[in-house]
Order: sequence, then C-alpha cells, then structure tokens
Amino acid sequence: MATQLSKDNFDRLVGALTRLDAFRTATGRVRLVAGALEGSPRALDILGQIDFDGPARAVAVEIVRRFAQFGRVTPDQEALGILVNELLLWQGEADPESQFLRSLFETYGLDRPIAPAPNPTAWKGQETDADLQEKIIGEDTLRPIAMLEQALLTAASVVHISGPQGLGTGFVVGPNLVMTNNHVLASREDASAAEFTFYYELGIDNKVKPVVQVHARKDGQYYTSADLDYSVVQIESTPEAAKPLPLKAIKMARDARVAIIQHPAGLYKKISIQNNFVQYADSRVVQYTTSTLPGSSGSPVLNDDFKVVAIHHSGGNLLEPATARRYLRNEGMSMISVLADLKQNAPEIYERLCA
Repeated sequence: MATQLSKDNFDRLVGALTRLDAFRTATGRVRLVAGALEGSPRALDILGQIDFDGPARAVAVEIVRRFAQFGRVTPDQEALGILVNELLLWQGEADPESQFLRSLFETYGLDRPIAPAPNPTAWKGQETDADLQEKIIGEDTLRPIAMLEQALLTAASVVHISGPQGLGTGFVVGPNLVMTNNHVLASREDASAAEFTFYYELGIDNKVKPVVQVHARKDGQYYTSADLDYSVVQIESTPEAAKPLPLKAIKMARDARVAIIQHPAGLYKKISIQNNFVQYADSRVVQYTTSTLPGSSGSPVLNDDFKVVAIHHSGGNLLEPATARRYLRNEGMSMISVLADLKQNAPEIYERLCA
C-alpha cells in the first residue's frame, strides 16, 4: 500500500535529498538509491522506474514519489522507509533534518510489519494429491545444472568500467580485447583514462572479492562505431580466468531467452536470468525484457548456450523497427551487425576475435 505523505513532509523530504552532495550528478544519484536498495528483492523494480538525469529537484521529486507509491518491498519494509534510512546515514546525527527523518517512521508506520498471510491448510482443487506430485507449471523452467557452471565461467570475463563518460560494463572478446558501448568509451582518449575492474562482485560468503584493475594498453588497438554503439579496446592484460567470450552472429527468435551479466548502476556484478524473453530481433537489434540499469551499458547479451548474441546499449520506450510502434523494452546491437562492421572496418581486430 502506498505511503500518503503530507505536502509539507513530501517537500521537506525532497529538499533533504536534493541538498546531499552525492545528489549533484546522475551517477551519484544512481549510487545513492541503488545503495539504499542493495540486497532488496525489489530493487530493480524500483530503480527501473526512475530517470536519474535532469535537474536535481525534479529527480528528487520523482524518487520520493516512486518510493512512496511503491509500498512494501517485504512484509517488514516500506520502500519509503528504506530511502529515509539511507538519508539518515548520509545526513549524520548532528544534521537538523535527522530528527524530522526519524519522525517519519512513527508518523507513517514505515517500520511496522504487516500480519503474515495465513498458510493454506488444504488443497481445494479437483486434482488428487497424486496428480499434483509432478507437474510442469506454465513454462518448463528446468535447465541442466551445468548452466550454472557456465554462467560463472562467463561472468569471469565481464568487467566493470569507470570512464570519463561515466560507469559501464564490458566483456572480454579476444586476447586482451574488451568490448563495451561507444557511449561508455567514445574515443581513444576515453579508453586511455578508463579503469577496467575485474571481479567487482560479491562472493559466496557475501563479501567483496579481491579485484584486478587494469588500464588500456598505451598505443593499443582501438575501434569504435557510434552508429552501432560499440567500442573495442585493447587492455594491458586480463586475469587468467577471463577467457574471450564466443560471439554468435545469429538472428534470435521471438520468445527465446537471453541472460545479461552486468554491473547495474555501476555496482557489484549481477546476472539477469528471469523474465528475459526476446520480443523482437533482426540483423541489427535485439529487443528483450531482461532487467538492466544505468551502468549495464556494454554488457553481453547471452543465449541459453552463453554465446554473446548482442551487446546491450539502451532501454526505455523503444521503437520496434518492423511495426514502428513503441514498447517498454531493453535493446542490444546484434552481433550480426557488429561482426560485419568489424570485418569491414577493423579487420585486424576481427582476425584476433576469430583466432
């Protein structure tokens, strides 16, 4: 259920958010909100609704409104309470707004758990217990267990990128070669100033793994295409486990599954493998419902065999080329067009990818 803030409290909460130093840039805003939602099962549902670009106050209004309208992320947590808690951490105890922020919990019951739903006591359908012992419910989601191992091997080749244009994701495609978006690394100068961080992720113990950080190789190979929104950069070295990912120039079928290993919001590495159906594909673009965030730009779009079929680059109310209609989707540039462009315009790099 949504939290109905009074106008005064709404405006005051917006003001507290706007005044934070971290709120001055879009990247800082993403980090702040994503940090508040870290570990929440509904994090992507909330983050995906917010546009972090624009005037600070307008973005703050949008954030407070979204959190207030979202309601509970778990039976024990109001989304707005998570945001207020994060603001308290940034404000500090001495800040005069801290008392106001703490008062919101009592005023709106932000930390009061709701009563759990009663457990069902008996099946009331017509099927017998024997009928229900083994069933495929809806889509068959059974997958070989080896798929998990393949996902981990693939994840080792996905790298966090911090460059002059902001945060992004990349992946190893050849010997010391990383592919990402043109809008992440738009020039050789951008690539030279960027940091490439492998293993920026949480381990099985929920602790941050030791990272390996490298830079672009001085006078190394570099190619970019603004039209297809991708760049290939030669870096100094790659960790032993970061093998080049296989690139597959195939047209994806509608309703095929694609997974994306990424650094959403520039944070720890994650994989999106649910609600991930292809909605449209041709030789240039692939559109899908897989979850992403700012910072996911440049991620590999993977088929069920964990071959790279596209490079993720955008999302939103996108135009579907075949129908000229707009749909809320994410989109990647197909490896069909990317590999054809490399073969024609950067043959030295193309040969290294195919070696």
